[in-house]
Amino acid sequence: MKIRLAEEKDYQRVLDILNEAIEARKFTAQLSPATMKIRKPWFVQHSGTRHPMFVAELDGEIVGWTTLTEFRSGREGFRYTSEISYYVDSRVHGKGVGSMLMKCAIEAAREIGFRNLVAIIFDSNIASQSLAKKHGFERWGHMPDVVDIDGNNFGCDYWGLKL
Repeated sequence: MKIRLAEEKDYQRVLDILNEAIEARKFTAQLSPATMKIRKPWFVQHSGTRHPMFVAELDGEIVGWTTLTEFRSGREGFRYTSEISYYVDSRVHGKGVGSMLMKCAIEAAREIGFRNLVAIIFDSNIASQSLAKKHGFERWGHMPDVVDIDGNNFGCDYWGLKL
C-alpha cells in the first residue's frame, strides 16, 4: 500500500468513499451526497501545503483518504490546531489502511508546525475511537446527542493529540 498526496485524478474516488460513509448514516453528519461541483473548493483548499489531503492506494485503487483541515476557520488563535478527518472504503476496514493514513497525517502535521490535532468522532464509532487511541489521541470532550440522522441521535467526541 502506498500513501501519497492526493491528485486531481483521485478526486472522484475520494468522493465515492465519502459518499459510501454518508450512505451508511453512522460516520458523518453530512447527509446529502457529495458532488464534484459542491466539493471543488474543498479540494482546492486541500491541495496546498498547509492543509493537505493524502490518499491510500492499494493495487492501483484509492481505498482511503485523510485531510488536515483548518480548525474553526477564521479564528487565528487556532492557527496551530488542525482537524484531521479520514475515511476508508468499507471493503478494507480493519486492514490497517486507517492506521497508515493516520500515521502519515500526524507526521505531516508535525512538519507543517501544528501543535494539536483534533478528530471529531461519533460516540458510537468504536473503530474510529480505537484508531485514534492507538495513535495517542485522548478524548478531550463530549457533546451528547448533537447529531440527528434520520431520527437517530448521536453524540460527538472531540479527540485530541498534542504534537
